[in-house]
Amino acid sequence: MTETMTLVRWVVKRAEVAVAACVALLLSTGTALALTPQQYCDYLRIRAWKKFQYCVDTGLEADVKGVTGSAGVDWYAWNAKCRHIYFKNWAKAQKYTGSTCVGPRFTDNGDQTVTDNLSGLTWEKKTNDDTVHDMDNQYQWSTGSPWKGNGVAFAYFLLNINENNFGGANDWRLPTLAELQTIILDFECTGGFGPTCRCPSSPCAEPALGATSTAYPGHYWSASNDVIYPENAWGVAFGPPALPDVVVPPKSWAAFVRAVRGGW
Repeated sequence: MTETMTLVRWVVKRAEVAVAACVALLLSTGTALALTPQQYCDYLRIRAWKKFQYCVDTGLEADVKGVTGSAGVDWYAWNAKCRHIYFKNWAKAQKYTGSTCVGPRFTDNGDQTVTDNLSGLTWEKKTNDDTVHDMDNQYQWSTGSPWKGNGVAFAYFLLNINENNFGGANDWRLPTLAELQTIILDFECTGGFGPTCRCPSSPCAEPALGATSTAYPGHYWSASNDVIYPENAWGVAFGPPALPDVVVPPKSWAAFVRAVRGGW
């Protein structure tokens, strides 16, 4: 895991260096090659995403090393801080007049999908109509050893919406742990799990994405595996008793899902 994280950091760093070099080159060549507001907007969004992903990965690495908890990294507060720093970038991006960074962060596409103009992700908008998109539907991540993504979340839910070209696309998937956290409502965290670090509402999820369930077991699956215990996968609970919390339950459990596509 440490080697993987090192590789991820190297790739992220190289990408940021490459983008920064391109920006510096364009700016140094004069007005003929000056960046447009849209290019500045895209640069901010890509760079912000890389930093957010790195922040989440660093927390995961600490968890793998066994330093989370009361004697080490406060996992709940860590994730809240990563998100809070990331979400601030949308306010910063509003200065790029004439770009897609100006305006509401979430855009309803009118086809039961919603686009996040900060992350570049397009999300499934949940319903309450007994269809495959119903907010109450729960799915297994995996049917058993070797704990691959072969549960109904993959073999039925994703297969169904991709075969039916939902939202005009067929590349829908489960979000990563970092991606799933981008639809949590923003709140400042001045401490660990408790009254000083709590979302003010439940479900603690972006309302533009439609209904979000907080029923038992209360979490939504991500596509991210637990590297120590392959029978588990990461998820996010948007409601009580955690508001919100990152969890890592058994893949054999049935839980909620929300499909996503795109991103930086």
